[in-house]
Amino acid sequence: MKKVPLISYGDMLPRIDRVTCGTVYPLSVAQGIQPGDIYATETAALFWHHSGFAFLFGACDDDFLRRVYENFLSPDSVTARRFILFATNPKVTRFFEDKENLVSEKRYFFVYPNHVPPPCGRLSAHLKTQEISRELFDKIQGTVTPRFSWADASSFLDRGKGYCITDGNTVAAWTFSAAVSADEIDIGVETRIEYRHLGLGTVAAGQMIQYCLERHKRPVWACSANNVASRKLAEKTGFVKTAECDTFKKSDFQ
Repeated sequence: MKKVPLISYGDMLPRIDRVTCGTVYPLSVAQGIQPGDIYATETAALFWHHSGFAFLFGACDDDFLRRVYENFLSPDSVTARRFILFATNPKVTRFFEDKENLVSEKRYFFVYPNHVPPPCGRLSAHLKTQEISRELFDKIQGTVTPRFSWADASSFLDRGKGYCITDGNTVAAWTFSAAVSADEIDIGVETRIEYRHLGLGTVAAGQMIQYCLERHKRPVWACSANNVASRKLAEKTGFVKTAECDTFKKSDFQ
């Protein structure tokens, strides 16, 4: 398994199976839109997005899977960023599910089947919507933020998009393009704890959906099966669940 040079990323596009489980992430790397790493043999490939999401394609035999485990998921492996492996192939799931140091979760995937954005509702007078600027990029603090999947503010502002709902100087909620490919945008949304249950996530998500549709890109959404709030928000804004897969990460991952 060798690391593919950046200049050859485009040559790896045919390796990506157009499945419904997060394909926007490996495509964004291969298309040069977002940073990431690609490792390959003659028959198999690993795409590792800047966010830490990793995807396998091709004929992944036991030797290839063993090398993936030893390099990225074993107790002795050390990586520069997190590594969460998406397993869409039952063979891959069987290989990793008996590793004691790994945690497995189900992940759900959604698509937006409509051609118009959902009704967003109205904000209170003290709240304001604005595009994510360089200043706001650095100001947003949370679990799911633009820094989650973009190297810096410059690359995000150049190739991504996002919106904030602010309350004075406080960023109350935000939405952004977590992954971008030529055809899709994966939407990330988060609301500060003290502003939840006010409908801000619905308003924010609606703005990103509208942005996607205006640019003729398909809005997609994904979340852990344990993240009930995210699943309900996806469904509330019109997304429909289309697939699910297993994910694996180190048990000591925070």
